[in-house]
Amino acid sequence: MGRLFPLLSSPIQVGGVRFRNRMMTTSMSPGAGYTDEDSKPTQRFLNYLEERAQGGTALITQTIAPLRRTKEHPGLSPIPAGYGEECVGHLSAMAEVVHRHGGLICGQPYFVHDWKTKVDEDEKPWGPSDISILKFMGPFTAMNLEHIALFKQHFLNCAKVIRDSGWDAIEVMAGVGGILNRFISPATNNRTDHYGGPLENRVRLACEVISELRAMVGPDYPILVRWSPVEYVSSPAGEGHTITDALKVVPFLEEAGADLHNLAVGWHETSVPLTIKTIPDGHWSWISQRIKSVAKKPVVTAYRQTDPYVMERVLAEGKADVIGGLRYSIADPAFPNKVTGDRPQEIAMCICCNRCLDDVVSQELPLTKCGVNPRLGAELDIMEPPRADRRKRVLVAGSGPAGMIAALTASARGHQVTLVESGPRVGGSVKMSSIFSPMHERLLKHYQLRLKRHPEVKIMLNTEVTPEFVRRQRADAVIIAVGGEPKGIDVPGVGKPHVVTSHDFLDMLNGRVVKKPGVFNAVAWRAGALFLKLYYTPTFGREVTKRSPWPLGKSVAIIGGGLPGCELGELTMESGRRTAILEEGKKIGYDVGASERFHVTSGFKKSELVDTYPNTKVTEITDTGVVAVRLTPEGEQCVAIPAKTVAVTLGFQPNMGLAEQLRNIGVEVYAVGDCHRPGRIADATKAGYQAGMEV
Repeated sequence: MGRLFPLLSSPIQVGGVRFRNRMMTTSMSPGAGYTDEDSKPTQRFLNYLEERAQGGTALITQTIAPLRRTKEHPGLSPIPAGYGEECVGHLSAMAEVVHRHGGLICGQPYFVHDWKTKVDEDEKPWGPSDISILKFMGPFTAMNLEHIALFKQHFLNCAKVIRDSGWDAIEVMAGVGGILNRFISPATNNRTDHYGGPLENRVRLACEVISELRAMVGPDYPILVRWSPVEYVSSPAGEGHTITDALKVVPFLEEAGADLHNLAVGWHETSVPLTIKTIPDGHWSWISQRIKSVAKKPVVTAYRQTDPYVMERVLAEGKADVIGGLRYSIADPAFPNKVTGDRPQEIAMCICCNRCLDDVVSQELPLTKCGVNPRLGAELDIMEPPRADRRKRVLVAGSGPAGMIAALTASARGHQVTLVESGPRVGGSVKMSSIFSPMHERLLKHYQLRLKRHPEVKIMLNTEVTPEFVRRQRADAVIIAVGGEPKGIDVPGVGKPHVVTSHDFLDMLNGRVVKKPGVFNAVAWRAGALFLKLYYTPTFGREVTKRSPWPLGKSVAIIGGGLPGCELGELTMESGRRTAILEEGKKIGYDVGASERFHVTSGFKKSELVDTYPNTKVTEITDTGVVAVRLTPEGEQCVAIPAKTVAVTLGFQPNMGLAEQLRNIGVEVYAVGDCHRPGRIADATKAGYQAGMEV
């Protein structure tokens, strides 16, 4: 048992099984590539499970398809099938790789919003009624009594296949706005039969599923219930459950036979931010604490659980019995072993970029990219990266996420690696993005520690990579990760003293003097560069940026409403600056992740300090602000926006100059990250890893 995290490391009994620690994963559907055309898990999926079981996870939960999927009716999510005896073989293989490392595996028959009554029809949303919370989710089909009986039959059949395949537990999905949850909630259940009306009727179907499952599996086989105590939804039929309502649900579920309450917060339709980076770790444990006050069975808290110290505190304060989650496990499969082994400094902590959610849920793509862990998707097809056939001298130019992971990966494969950084410290643009997004500091610290623990990766600071430098180093291959070229704007006034760009800040952080007109600017930028060359932390940079009247004034016009502009806008808004965000396109936050976009733009709309200008083209920068033309339904409108500072945050474009120079002299070159294809951190992480594997 770990000394630093004694509770998180301790076992717990759930029904007839014993969790080896208090860390479990919630259910997921990793998408295409993890199952084949016959809905069987691929080696990729087996390796995904094995990595996490080997990493010490106590219980891994996976969704299972209750009905066969065909080419004509493939279903909405590619997940392993569990509809009959012919599925036992591949489900047993999934259980075996987990049991091989002392872990447990739980199957959740996939009944969220969608279902089909027979094999040869398409899945569609079902519920107790036809009530939809959001227009784009639905329309829902109301279930009659025959549908309800068939639904239970499908559930029990799938559960039997899961149990017969050697899995350790069954989970009943009764949360996040799924079918059973819609029966429980007064917001979506307006039935007048014995499945509607008072609470005891609305929970009836969920309880019938649990009790009939209990009768089938016996008294000791664990039954988990994933449910949403606080729903954060409403409709003309009524308000969703509050925590006060939820306390009354607990006895019904336990009397029906539930062994563990696995709590989810809100629904998929919820407009309240649930998992984005601005929600503090452990925030939602107040819900599990209230449920524990009446529950006789163990309670799991999840959502925004990524920090082991917070997890331990939640358990110590009696707010939960088990910590559930998924993103912490995606980011670092060995998270539990590092906790129980008192090695928290080695954890690759989730940076809450939500790329996993954005890809799998919003775009219906497979799980391939994470801001921290590049070993997802095709990279999981092999468990251990192979050693290189021939040891090479490898230079890595640039020490952002792409460069750092490329250097570490190439070194792990046996190459002689030198990581070259033009500034005084490693980190690339993450040194700057950590000011605006504090979670990115986790990534910065993680790579700094890994590089420190792997001194075989030689680091050269304050060094520019040129063709001549590459010749002197006698490099066999160069991985170029020097970042993108910032997009500029060609309008009158762009060279004025109060105009700043993202690269101005990055240059200053790297100790380079930014040349701006005016005596004050000349002194201030030089002093800032000299100081930051000697001392810098993201926390320090964040506090100075918030409080200092320079280089951001009391009012800021941000040109560019994409992710960089939105991140800067959030910081200026938090620091009390009057902010205007101007975007030539139709939407502010057009490239912000889908899971965050609504909350970011909603925050701007609610703030009295922020004005947003979509469909607006800047035509001139003046001494007092910007002049722009805004396209409105009534036509073009000229607007003058006052600002002490004008920030150009239009993102990046490829920066392939060095790559082309080196290719022209015959050097083996790999260009990765923003210099090759500008994107988000997860894109750079993946590209850097792939280059390290390819070289």
